[in-house]
Amino acid sequence: MSSGYRGDLTVRVLGAIIFLIGIGLLGFLFYLAYGFFKLNSEQALDLVFTGNPKLDPPAMKVGLHFGWAVLKIAAMFVMAIAGSLLSQKGINLYFSAVKGSTVNVMPHVNASPPNG
Repeated sequence: MSSGYRGDLTVRVLGAIIFLIGIGLLGFLFYLAYGFFKLNSEQALDLVFTGNPKLDPPAMKVGLHFGWAVLKIAAMFVMAIAGSLLSQKGINLYFSAVKGSTVNVMPHVNASPPNG
């Protein structure tokens, strides 16, 4: 067994592990998002509304809790980007270690001018 093949196998396994970690992060994110978005407004804002203006929380407290909810959504957005980038890098690492395979996005174009 040559050392080049062993290195390729190690990189392929590492790429697969990184890909699976990224998919796991995305799955965890979907679990968190599902739990957050199935809450009603009182549970999501962690406030109790009675319908009585004297007993309901003041507007400043509602705004503060709403800001935290928006921050949670922004954090989920960043987690989604991070998980997808990690998955992409893992799959790129895996396929870059496969022997003999080249990925051509565009067909090869001859750079020399045509004979006229």
